Amino acid sequence: MDYYKILEINRDASASEVAKAYNKLSLKWHPKLSKLDHNTTYHHFCLISEAYEVLSDPIKRTFYDKYGEEKLKEGFFANGNLKGGYSFAGNPEEIFEKFFGTSNPFAQLIDTNGSENHGTLFSHAFGGQNFPGIPGPQDLEIQVECTLHELYNGCAKTVSYQRQVLNKDGITTRQITETKEIKIDRGIETGQKIVYKELGNEAAGFKSSDLIFLIKETPHSTFKRKGNDLLYIAKVKLANAIAADPIQIVTLDNRKLQVPVDQIISPKYVKMIENEGMPVFQQDEVKDFGKPYTFGNLYIRFDIQFPEDLTESQKNRIKDILLEGQQ
Repeated sequence: MDYYKILEINRDASASEVAKAYNKLSLKWHPKLSKLDHNTTYHHFCLISEAYEVLSDPIKRTFYDKYGEEKLKEGFFANGNLKGGYSFAGNPEEIFEKFFGTSNPFAQLIDTNGSENHGTLFSHAFGGQNFPGIPGPQDLEIQVECTLHELYNGCAKTVSYQRQVLNKDGITTRQITETKEIKIDRGIETGQKIVYKELGNEAAGFKSSDLIFLIKETPHSTFKRKGNDLLYIAKVKLANAIAADPIQIVTLDNRKLQVPVDQIISPKYVKMIENEGMPVFQQDEVKDFGKPYTFGNLYIRFDIQFPEDLTESQKNRIKDILLEGQQ
């Protein structure tokens, strides 16, 4: 199947051109707008939706361009992405609604050049334009708490939230509760945002606002994060500190890391281990696709645990040993 041919675009088409092609063809072949028989119309509507779903996704498009439709649908594995391959869910109406912000095809205004105008039913009376002086809907920002373990390893989280949507009259609104599964990529930091364009709040005469998930890291019992580096406080007994005994750390991916200590541990001593910090977040999914992660460093500070009670004899023996070592 040639997705580019279905959308009537070139293989080097930009993301904007992909969206414009879907905008034009989805309205042409929408079952409520087409004058052809339902089976023919719905078949084309599904093909257009499938082509757009693949070509609008950078990772799916990159894989399709390189390996073709068959390999895309067979599935592959790379850094936890696209396990099991791509399969069209047979949901062209859902794709249409996410794109236009409404399931009603009559709510869309298309100019003679085929460019999109995401107007609502209410905006038809005003030429599909936003109302001057009236603010559009605010972006919907949802805080997502993640443990340091989740940020290190990556995960998927199901988030529930409320958003404002238009009623069928295209004017009044109501609040609904929705859930969305979001992918937490390895190395993402507190304050970073995962943005879904135009999937936020709705208001008459305006495009939908953005849906934004804001990452917030929850405190960890033993590790602290500073950028891509990790700080670990190791509690060691005084005797082990003096003997420079090695220590063992359970990492955030549950490995047991044996750390040699090559000198007597003092309160100011800091041990640095390269590449045992946080994975560095990969900003560009397409450019970094399939590349191994790089890591920050792990810094170990030592909390020396002194004995709580010693006899006079023990105190004197320790004192003599320490004074002898300073001579």
